[in-house]
Amino acid sequence: MLGKLLKYDLKKNMRWLWILFVSPLVLAGASRGFAELGKNIAFFKVVGIFFDSVFYALLANVLIHPFLRSFLNFTKSIYGDESYLTHTLPVTKSQIINSKFITAFVEMVLGFVSIVLSLLIRFASPAFFKTLKLLLSTLIVGNISLFAVLSLVVVLILVEFLMYIAIIFFSIIVAYRAKDKKALKAFLLTALMAFIAITVLAIIMAIVLLINGIELSAATLTFSAKMFNCMVLTGIIVYSLVIVLFYFLAKREFNKGVNVD
Repeated sequence: MLGKLLKYDLKKNMRWLWILFVSPLVLAGASRGFAELGKNIAFFKVVGIFFDSVFYALLANVLIHPFLRSFLNFTKSIYGDESYLTHTLPVTKSQIINSKFITAFVEMVLGFVSIVLSLLIRFASPAFFKTLKLLLSTLIVGNISLFAVLSLVVVLILVEFLMYIAIIFFSIIVAYRAKDKKALKAFLLTALMAFIAITVLAIIMAIVLLINGIELSAATLTFSAKMFNCMVLTGIIVYSLVIVLFYFLAKREFNKGVNVD
């Protein structure tokens, strides 16, 4: 039954969300085409600047919208207008929460894939990668590949977004047991849990760096390859553990019952 519920959630959300994921790919191609034409014709250069502005705005929307939509849909389907249908389906509470988590994960991953592919379509060239590698060499000292750096950063950002979603789901479930000021309580609880998670990450990261003999100093913005790997991998591991923690906490709290006015 989880499969059917997941299919319903994805189908409902992707009914128009797919347009948001595909649009940057099309716009990236158009922007690149106008940029090439603009090298010789001033009119196309102006048009290219306009398309680039829309392109960047759309990328920001692709990054933020699936994130916002995940917990807004979560609230609406479990505590809002769709709650009656949700809670009368022949499914368990665990299946409901699993479907919401998987749906959020799929939408976030699709969003990140869309962003990465769009940027490659718009900018990918030997000269671009050479410039990017030169820029990274000023920030990271040591033998490290451009692909590895970018991949780790993308994974870190994705995992961080998923961590916030897990925290928000848990906060909503706990806060919506109250009779009033539910949204405010959910926000405050989310802020508190997020602050604790970031603080724990900072402490663990400092310990890992010290164990690996890496000196902590704010005197320079340059990182060694070892320091970069330690920081990013520690962030990914800690964020992943926080996701698992809040997933099970949310599941436990949700199984206790839901207060629908």
